[in-house]
Amino acid sequence: MSQERFWVLVAKKIANEANEQELIELNKLLQDHPEWQFAIQNLESIWQIPTPLKSNEAEDAFLLHLNRCADHQSFNSQELEAIAIAPKPFFPKWVYYAAASVILFIGLAYYITQETAPKTLAKIQPESNEISTRLGSKSQVKLPDGSIVWLNSGSKLIYPKEFGKSLREVTLTGEGYFDVVKNKDVPFIINTKSIRIKVMGTVFNVKAYPEDKQTETSLIQGRIEVTIKNRPDDKIILSPNEKLIVENAIIENPNRQKNVDLLPAVSINKLKFITPDSTVAENQWVENKLVFRDETFEELALMMERWYNVKLDIQTETLKSTRMNGNFEKETIDQAIEALKLIIPFKTIQKGNTIIIYQ
Repeated sequence: MSQERFWVLVAKKIANEANEQELIELNKLLQDHPEWQFAIQNLESIWQIPTPLKSNEAEDAFLLHLNRCADHQSFNSQELEAIAIAPKPFFPKWVYYAAASVILFIGLAYYITQETAPKTLAKIQPESNEISTRLGSKSQVKLPDGSIVWLNSGSKLIYPKEFGKSLREVTLTGEGYFDVVKNKDVPFIINTKSIRIKVMGTVFNVKAYPEDKQTETSLIQGRIEVTIKNRPDDKIILSPNEKLIVENAIIENPNRQKNVDLLPAVSINKLKFITPDSTVAENQWVENKLVFRDETFEELALMMERWYNVKLDIQTETLKSTRMNGNFEKETIDQAIEALKLIIPFKTIQKGNTIIIYQ
């Protein structure tokens, strides 16, 4: 019953017709079933439909949705025609969203079952939950132990369904800001591709995108223990306002020309503060601010690609190494590009979702 109620509440939220009590109920369901958050993200991005002012406009929107879903449904042409010519009474617009959402959910389930089930099962075991954020968006997750995780765009968090009872361990791909509930008996463990972080109760940021050249751990308050996976005997203790940077350097072995050893370079730096309010630059993305300090244009381009869900192709080598400082908050991608041109002149050509940058 809870799943049916969930779809109704989601539909009302998308239609801006959910009251305060219903929003509280929806949040409670998401706490009990955090794996459903990804469904909300997809529905909100797909259904950017203007609010229907008349009944026939609502009907058109609903029929448009049926057409969108038809490719993934088992409806035959007669059934679709029957739906199209059936009497169409006027309902509140959240009902249209609810029906559309359920049909979309069925279509997605059918597609996953028929086309991608083996891959999905190989990737995610049934005993695990996975929360993902698409490019250009962020999300907040409350784990069963009460710890809160903010996920930046293009990030993923995996944790066991039994999380919190005798084990608090997660796997992070991308960037996450953690506010961990203290529990001295059950430490909180975060695994990334290159490091393992052990905490008791603290606030910190982890940036571990697989395409980035380095992994960063920034401690805001508390204390954490970091283990470098290629150096398991070395344990690094971070104090507040410190940042650990791990960079994998590829070094060729002269005795084995075809083999490559990965030797991580490790450094500890102080966090970057923003004047005049002395906020920390590393966690400003949680406040919807893209802050960059002494970043190369190539590094900044990666950040902007995730932030704006675009592709930036820098074709001039000297531009890639140019270092920049600044921040974006409400700027569109076009406004951000124009602002960067004030720092260093360059030209752009846009082809679809790709912006080509050159001098």
